[in-house]
Amino acid sequence: MNNKQLVGVAVLSIGSVFAGCKGKQGNAGPSYTGAITGHIMLYDQYGTKVTTGLSGIVVTCYSPAQTTTTDAKGYYLFTGIKTGDYTMTVHDPNASPYTYGDNESVNFQYLADTLIKDVKLSAIPSFSPVSMTAFLSTATGNDSLVFTIAADTRVRDIIVFVNNNSTVNNLPANYLLTYIKSVPANATSVILLVPANDLHDQGINTGSTAYYAAYGYPVSDASIYEDITTGKSIYTSLSASSVTANAVAP
Repeated sequence: MNNKQLVGVAVLSIGSVFAGCKGKQGNAGPSYTGAITGHIMLYDQYGTKVTTGLSGIVVTCYSPAQTTTTDAKGYYLFTGIKTGDYTMTVHDPNASPYTYGDNESVNFQYLADTLIKDVKLSAIPSFSPVSMTAFLSTATGNDSLVFTIAADTRVRDIIVFVNNNSTVNNLPANYLLTYIKSVPANATSVILLVPANDLHDQGINTGSTAYYAAYGYPVSDASIYEDITTGKSIYTSLSASSVTANAVAP
């Protein structure tokens, strides 16, 4: 019997002992009322903090739903919050000086007093790759992705989504892998190598086709959050357009 089996037997045995023991259920813990507050912080596509356009950002906390907006310093406040689990969404409708991706905090706990919860948003990039070429590199044993992009004096990022079919994009159901490629200042071309083992681990085996979609992506993305249904990341700060390609998996 291996260690995993022993653990399973131990848990089962303990569960069997207590299954028939039904003691009196204790009283519910105390419920408190207080506040959730914090600042919404904004960042441009280069990862630099933005200090303007901080007012009027819409913050919603639920359940039950309450909505407020930030002041000129990005400060928000909810009062009358009771002990429990909450979800918070943040949306900036201003589109000035940038348009920002939404953010969401799912199922966090408020217990008592004042909970300070700061939230960050990244700007949706104004750039995207011009083209992407994908091919199986026999020299490296990997898939190679070659991007062309307009030059910029500052460092930027490209994000690549990978799937096993032609429906490939940033939605959790439509990607298996993601890669982030840094684009050096003034560069007009970059190369990303996708390791064969990564593809194989996702069931994209030798000889099958890997599908790629690439977007402009903010440096140190702050708007990314987790989809609790799939456990994958949700990306809201991506360029409006993308480029796609496919290649045979090594």
